[in-house]
Amino acid sequence: MRLKSLNLFKFASLGLIGVAFAHAVHASTIVHTVGDPSFGTAVAGGATYSYATSAAWSQNGNWFYNTAYGAKRPLPRTGDVALHGISQYTAQILTDTFVAGRTYTFSMHLSGDGDAGGDSDRTWMYIFDSDTVAAGAFSEGTELVRARYISDGTVDSLTLPTGTGATSTTSEGWSIGTDTGDWVAGGGTWGLATLSYTATAAEDGHPIGIAMWGAGDAAWDDVGVTSTPEPSISMLFALSGGLLLRRRRKTS
Repeated sequence: MRLKSLNLFKFASLGLIGVAFAHAVHASTIVHTVGDPSFGTAVAGGATYSYATSAAWSQNGNWFYNTAYGAKRPLPRTGDVALHGISQYTAQILTDTFVAGRTYTFSMHLSGDGDAGGDSDRTWMYIFDSDTVAAGAFSEGTELVRARYISDGTVDSLTLPTGTGATSTTSEGWSIGTDTGDWVAGGGTWGLATLSYTATAAEDGHPIGIAMWGAGDAAWDDVGVTSTPEPSISMLFALSGGLLLRRRRKTS
């Protein structure tokens, strides 16, 4: 039986297409600027906590706290400050705008107090179109998508009140510390949660809005927003690269 000779160019082309696809996805990911993402400047003047509205975050009752505030609170994940949720909204409108077809991912690390019980450390996360929020005053019902996160990693109540774009969520979950007066000894952890929304033509060109609401024992730190194009667009970039290589081979 005669064995067919290997087409090394074909194998190389497949490899290059894979590399091109990975590069296209990575290169087209945008990291959007979030003001004061770790809440690092919200507590000043030697205080342990503050209800103040920061330059970046609008809020009406949650408070920023530092490492000196309350042993049962989770220590800030990074830096010296975290944000404590207590049944109020905190929101920010980014300077960047939605582009139809791109998928926007709002990420945040979540935790809870050492005396949290039931789902009292639960957190809602929201992505909203700032053009639908009068004077920047976010309230539930104006969002494009929302979801609720609980410490066991459960994500529930994912809803699209006004939008039609595709959505997804992820959650690592977290563990609360025991109320022993020492959060670190209590064993509490932070967990990453994400909420994604694919922008439609209705949001195109409108500023990106993010918001969160926490029950009385919620804690937040390290917020981020990224966006990626639709997978089909990235695949087209990769395939076009492969086809160009093949065409160059035939004409050389």
